[in-house]
Amino acid sequence: MGTANQPSSICFLRWIGWMDTINGIHLHDDSRLARAFEYTFYALQLVQLLNGYNFAVLCSNDTISLETFAEQFNQFGGILLTLSRVIAINIYRPQLKDTAEFINAYKFHHLNERAEEIRAGSIHNAGRFLSTLLAVQIVTLIFWFVLTELQAHRQDVLLPIFIYLPFDASHWPLVAKVAFRLYAYLAYAQLMLTFFGSYIITSSYLLTLTIELRILNDSYAAAPTDPQQLVAFLKERVVYKAALLQHIRTIKRHMNGSVLLELLFIVCLLALNGLRLCTTTTTSDLSELALSSSMILIYLLELFQYCWQVDEMELLHEGQAFAVYSTPWTGAIMQSKPFLLITIRMAQVPLRFMCGGMYQLSTELFASVVQFIYSLIMMLLQFK
Repeated sequence: MGTANQPSSICFLRWIGWMDTINGIHLHDDSRLARAFEYTFYALQLVQLLNGYNFAVLCSNDTISLETFAEQFNQFGGILLTLSRVIAINIYRPQLKDTAEFINAYKFHHLNERAEEIRAGSIHNAGRFLSTLLAVQIVTLIFWFVLTELQAHRQDVLLPIFIYLPFDASHWPLVAKVAFRLYAYLAYAQLMLTFFGSYIITSSYLLTLTIELRILNDSYAAAPTDPQQLVAFLKERVVYKAALLQHIRTIKRHMNGSVLLELLFIVCLLALNGLRLCTTTTTSDLSELALSSSMILIYLLELFQYCWQVDEMELLHEGQAFAVYSTPWTGAIMQSKPFLLITIRMAQVPLRFMCGGMYQLSTELFASVVQFIYSLIMMLLQFK
């Protein structure tokens, strides 16, 4: 793992591998090309300094409307969300690489003859979901490019997303304006790929660890009846579960800090996109309506996938106790008792994926967030 000749198997879809290379994160690819894209990412993102300047000047304006603020924060908040994801990944980069190596090694898959079948089925279903989400991202990005370019020509401005600039570009020659817009479009294209790529990294870890738990639980169906073989059988699976829990804790620590900040940004961005959706009344704003709708869909699907995947991991983790209890342990009570107790005890301790140590990540949290966002939108509409 981690070389150009042997990409990580955690990149279970072909496009996940090349996305990791070009998005500037290159967690699973240490090739020269990947590093070149990393340097390109930071060079291109210098344009976001103009976005920060524009947002700061806009916020200092006493006459700013709620719709204008919503539109500008939608862009600036997306940038901050992406950068926060990248920072969180870089903080835990060594530990995430170790977990990827564990997943890539398939060290315990020999314990279950159906391991590859279980893995292939899970990846097929996940691949359809992630590929659909990628298609939505790409269509949204292309639509945003076309919309921005049309607005730039209609308004005769450098870029319509920058209401305020620290320089006067009105006298620039056409070639300079086109070059600047091309630079900005490249920056936003890679930023969008990094935004989605950072989500894919966390999602792929959750999915592959879920697959490992499913393989482990399914392996108990082949438990032998011979007492000595059963003891060795249970011991191997205790070691398997202990290794899994170690790497699950790595993902928990990574998500504990990153998801809380991400949740804060997503709540704000969903509320503001929902506000734009509710305030669109004319046919001329249909483009903004479509853009806001696609961004709402992306944010909701990503957050839901996190919550749903964590819930599934919790169920599989707890289900190991039932799986081990279904083995023929009654024929070797004294010999198998220590491993039974260890296994059941491990399964009884909940995984509890937390957000900043305050909220437990779950589908219940997702439902609460959606309800809170709806209430927030209704409140903001009262200030129109």
